[in-house]
Amino acid sequence: MSRAELVKALKAAVLLLRSVSPNTFIRPEVEVTATPSGTLIARTFKWAFIPAGHIWSDDDRRSVQERLDALATRYGFKGAVVRFGPDRIEIEVPQRLEIEQLLALQEWLACEKDSLDISQVP
Repeated sequence: MSRAELVKALKAAVLLLRSVSPNTFIRPEVEVTATPSGTLIARTFKWAFIPAGHIWSDDDRRSVQERLDALATRYGFKGAVVRFGPDRIEIEVPQRLEIEQLLALQEWLACEKDSLDISQVP
């Protein structure tokens, strides 16, 4: 396959992905909500629960925000903000997300789950 054929095939695949409802690709544990200002992506964790405000410090939130900023830069959704809820993490993005961006955020949330799992806290 030549480079031109590959480019053409990839463009066709992206168009196909964009034509399908994003909900088709969303994992059941991830919530995606359109907001007046953009998109809210959230994931509820099934932790042996301690309220986030009582276990996660501002340093923890800043660390997660830095990792989110790096992802946002790579995928073109700058301005995303991370918040900890009582049993969840929420990402507010000030734009409508493309399917590629939603898929990247799903993967990122799966990785963050492992780093935020309180069963691993010493």
